[in-house]
Amino acid sequence: MAFGENCCRHGFIALIARVLLLVGLVLLLVFPAAAKGRMTNTLARPDGSVIHYELDIPDASKKTALLVLLQGSGCAPVAQNASLVTIRTMFSDYVALKVDKYGIDPARPLDANDLDCPPEFHAHHTVSQRVADYAGVIEDLRDAPWWNGELVLFGGSEGGLVAAILAGQVNADAAVLLSTGGGLPFGEMVRQTIPPEGWPTVDQAFATARENPDSAETWAGSSYRFWADIIDRRVGDDMIKADTAFLLIQGGNDPSSPVDTARIVSDLFAAAGRCNLTYWEFPGYNHAMGDVGGVSHMAEVAEASAAWVRARLASETEVRCMAGN
Repeated sequence: MAFGENCCRHGFIALIARVLLLVGLVLLLVFPAAAKGRMTNTLARPDGSVIHYELDIPDASKKTALLVLLQGSGCAPVAQNASLVTIRTMFSDYVALKVDKYGIDPARPLDANDLDCPPEFHAHHTVSQRVADYAGVIEDLRDAPWWNGELVLFGGSEGGLVAAILAGQVNADAAVLLSTGGGLPFGEMVRQTIPPEGWPTVDQAFATARENPDSAETWAGSSYRFWADIIDRRVGDDMIKADTAFLLIQGGNDPSSPVDTARIVSDLFAAAGRCNLTYWEFPGYNHAMGDVGGVSHMAEVAEASAAWVRARLASETEVRCMAGN
């Protein structure tokens, strides 16, 4: 009799274990963002195409901030961006989000020069499209059980342009913009990076882009659609409308984003009486935070940025400020 009761008890416990295991598997299917570790997921765009994104969740049992990592130009899968890997390590306790660009399959191998971009990329990729993609994914994650509601953006170069525009739209708490400039319309900033004798060629290309804003034909590696979307936009204007705490980081030896364009952003905030911009300038660093000797300082810049972000999120002082206050 005792043996029979014990046997039934073990059988009942085994049944409960199976049920709990089944429930757990169902929950992982229904709520994939609650799982721990690195995972890929998709979200449909309004046009029916698919956004590919990656989440890295260090500990699903704890609520933490969401760190959105935004890569620069090119069409390589975001997971292959070495700088973002370095930056991510400095925010190891945050959940990290990476989003691939339009037409990019994360399984696509990286070619030697990252120039073999698919037609879908050139037909649709713009800064505005990236902003919409990130905004859509972030909104889809709003109820994730691991998210404490704090949102941090970290973008470099083109990714910094996206972050500058996105910050106000998604009410980001903090945004780090690396090698972004932002104080001049993007087309004018590009114009400053080339000798004056090349300006007529650039001006003609920009005029063609404005006349053909939906064209997938490329110039200087990007489609006319891409150029038409961004050449006349000054992202400093987007930044100054947002209540996000911005950290703008600029190298003084940056041939792609002239240092003066970042200084203009700092001046814009000062003139408007805004208190939500911190500006760091490293005189000897280039676009990738390398010095004149070829030594990269990306890790130390990222570490200092992470400390800045943590201080802002932990501070009880309200970072929002309006003009004149």
